[in-house]
Amino acid sequence: MIGLGIFLLFAAMSAWFTANRQPQSAVSNYLDLLRARGEKLEIAEVIPPTVSAESNCADAVQMAFGSMGTSNTMMPLGMRMVAPGKALVAWRQPEVRGFNGSGNGETTNTWEDLAADVATRQPALDLLQEVFDRPKLDFNLAYKKGAYMLLPHLAPFKRSAQALTAAVVLDLHNGDTGGAATNLCTLLALVRADQDESILISHLVRISMTSLAVAPTWELLQSTNATEAQLAWLQKNWEQIDFIDSAERACEMERAMFKQNLEKARADSAEFDRMLGYSGGGPSASGSASSWPVDLDHVKYQIGKAVWRASWSYTEEVRFLQADQIMLEAMRAMETNRQFLKPQFDAMQTNVLALGLTNVGAAFFSTLKIPDFSDEFGGNWMASVMSKNIRIEAEQRVVVTAIALKRYQLKHGTWPQTIGELAPEFFASVPIDPYDGKPLRYHPNEDGTYLLYCVGEDGVDDGGDPSGANYQWANPKARDWVWPQPATDAEIKYFYDHPPK
Repeated sequence: MIGLGIFLLFAAMSAWFTANRQPQSAVSNYLDLLRARGEKLEIAEVIPPTVSAESNCADAVQMAFGSMGTSNTMMPLGMRMVAPGKALVAWRQPEVRGFNGSGNGETTNTWEDLAADVATRQPALDLLQEVFDRPKLDFNLAYKKGAYMLLPHLAPFKRSAQALTAAVVLDLHNGDTGGAATNLCTLLALVRADQDESILISHLVRISMTSLAVAPTWELLQSTNATEAQLAWLQKNWEQIDFIDSAERACEMERAMFKQNLEKARADSAEFDRMLGYSGGGPSASGSASSWPVDLDHVKYQIGKAVWRASWSYTEEVRFLQADQIMLEAMRAMETNRQFLKPQFDAMQTNVLALGLTNVGAAFFSTLKIPDFSDEFGGNWMASVMSKNIRIEAEQRVVVTAIALKRYQLKHGTWPQTIGELAPEFFASVPIDPYDGKPLRYHPNEDGTYLLYCVGEDGVDDGGDPSGANYQWANPKARDWVWPQPATDAEIKYFYDHPPK
């Protein structure tokens, strides 16, 4: 008990000391600076405008969610990499290999199995197509609730993307390129319709859904009966998705919600516990002062909470606000120069690391294993969001180029000699690799295929070397992100005879 008393005395002294060294005025001064710059800091200031009923397709999409059910979708493995730079065309295979979403590994089914699975969701897929007539989604979210805002639409939203991609592969197996193009464009239209939803997790779900559309797009491009009209429509839908603008809005909302949540947790001890999901423990929680032994984890939590609310929360708020401002300015720079994105990302990381803000006394409390709650209330998510944004931009640009190449081949019967020949007929200008600022690399091969690639996250052109991809296109570890060509029968057989470990 004496030791515990000394422990608490030191903690109380340190809490008092840090509370006086990290005044609330630091937060107030920085908030005043941001407001003077025209920044929007309150949730009410960044809530997106309400969508008119004539444009809002949320009712049909919600009905589709209800009729789709909650069972796992049978997911064919589209664009399956079986060798470096080579992929298996799923719809040409005698059976369906993929996943059922249960996490039990790869499954093998018949095409009849997949047809039955898609048929159960067909009414829902038909409802989703209403997004073409009403091209906006507004789920009337309760933004002002902050951390307690419910987002029940996100899980079925992503399931709808999975169902649509499965339907694409089935359509292609049945020779229905029109149905495949419609399902693909429905998926992309849903992503575009929801891009005003200013929530960071919603933004990340839209990125995930768009990434899901890459493989079935590749599968459609392997068809011999896709028409120019179908491909032009598909390309237009890919081109109309914008992640840079929506990322800025989502991060502005994230900042406003963080500010509100932090202020509530700082003002109310019970609110702090609620946000962290803490249910208590130890003698204080049980109400029994004589309980023994003392629950030190509970004591450490209470000390950390007291210090955080009195002092560290202000340091945490300044750190988050400064880092978030750096990220927002980097995103705005990306909006201005939409071509070469990596310099803004690198500058953002350098500037965030240069902040150097630390909690006074943090080393002392760390030694005692007392939490400072920096991850719970802040966390370093900035770099991850921007990295995902650049990656999906790279995927989008490669996909658009691949569609334009297919359209050129349909018209001329051969591949172009240079990527520049695609402009301005098949797109306005040659897409720029966001990682090095140069045009995407392309050249036709003597065997009738072509090489198209992005240099990848290292920003180094390795001549179209997909090494390190580990059977995954656009793998961050790959030297270059090479758009795959169809694998030969021999390559497919070797893959199945010698499956990767």
